Parts: sequence; structure tokens; C-alpha cells
Amino acid sequence: MQRPWILLATLTVLPALAQGAYLTLSPARVELAAMPGEAFSLTTTLRNEGPREEAVTVRLASFQVKEDGSVEELPLSGGLCAELRVIPTAFTLPPGGSLEVRVEGKSPEGEGTLACLVIFSGGLRIQEKGGVRLQIRPEIGLALYVTLRGTERPALRATVGGEGRSLLVLLENPGNVLQRVSGKVEVFSPEGKRVASFSVEELPVWPGGARRLEFEPSEPLPPGEYRVVIILESPYGRYASEGKWTR
Repeated sequence: MQRPWILLATLTVLPALAQGAYLTLSPARVELAAMPGEAFSLTTTLRNEGPREEAVTVRLASFQVKEDGSVEELPLSGGLCAELRVIPTAFTLPPGGSLEVRVEGKSPEGEGTLACLVIFSGGLRIQEKGGVRLQIRPEIGLALYVTLRGTERPALRATVGGEGRSLLVLLENPGNVLQRVSGKVEVFSPEGKRVASFSVEELPVWPGGARRLEFEPSEPLPPGEYRVVIILESPYGRYASEGKWTR
């Protein structure tokens, strides 16, 4: 039987550091492909880099990536999260300590890419801001994506151009799988000379979602109409589009 393939990514910068927690997670992203109903398991290591003991609890959350790249937590309603089991779900990490956490699950029925956040929550902290005492609980998450083999319908649509000082790019994913794209945007004068080029670093485009990007040349271009070409690559293929940009 074919085993699910797994892609791992390591988190190197942690927002929780600013909230008084010193937790790191590796890997912080796992992507796998499996048949519907297929079992899988994986591990991630949580480390306490801080000077104090940290009590940690674990919860699961559905989520999506919005147009601006931010993560939006969604209400739990079945899906991948309902098929996951985390071992352990509560523990204490001493200063400099680490623990390997196991995630077991089964691919649910459905199609395309499904996702769930495994969220590790630290202890409550008191923080003062503007004379107000706030209770803050720092959190860090493992993003788990499962793409169901045999159900993939990859697609990507790019719209470039428009009017204004900045060049706007809209990436839309009308398919049912997560698209991780990277590539370049090139700007040409009416004479066909390349006058600007921008890199698109790897970014996710959610199934049924979109990403909005904005670019501005390091040196302003003269007013006029320019031809814009965007070329993107993802694990599912190569995509290209062009448009007009009027400055």
C-alpha cells in the first residue's frame, strides 16, 4: 500500500517571544497526501528556550489564509480536526526542555486539501498597556495540511495591472487544493524593454481563496502604459498571465 508523502517546514521566528514566552516548534508545517480514510502519524518537537517553567496545553482549530496572508481561525465543524488525536494534550516544559508531541489521524472523506491547526498554548501572563492590565496567553501552532489523492482539481488565476503608482496582483485559486506559488513579475515599456522586475516569494493561496499583492519599483517609472507579465510555479504546474499597468 502506498504510504502518505510528507513535507516538513521548520519555524525559525516565533511571535510569542514578544509576549514573554520562549517556545519554538519544529516542524511548524506539515503537508501530506493520502487516500481518503488512510491513517497517518507524525511528530513535532516543542522546546522551551525561556528561563521559566512553561505549562502547555493543546487544542485543535480549523483555519484559512486570508487575502492579506493573515491566518483566520474558524469554528470547529468536523473535517480534518475531527480525525486528529494529539499525544499528550497537556504537559510542563522546564527551562531548556523539549518534548516530542505525536499527532495521529485519519484522512476524512472529501476532496482537495483539508487543514487543521494544532495549537500549543502557554501559561497566562499579565501585561500592562496604557495603564491597563491585560491577561495574555501566547500560542504557537503546527499547520497540518492533508491533500486527498485522486480528488485534486488544481487551478490558479492571476490578474495583473490596473492604474496607480503601485502594481497590483490578484491571485485566485478556483481549485480545491492548496497552491504554494513562487515566481516573478516583469514590467515592459511600450518599446518592449524590461523596466522593472519583482520576485514572488513562496506563498500559499487557499482553495477557493485569493491573495492580493502590491509592488512598487525602487525607482519611479515615467507616466505611461506598461505591459506586465507574471510567471508562477507550483507543485501542480506553471502558470502565466499578462495585463496592462497605467501609471
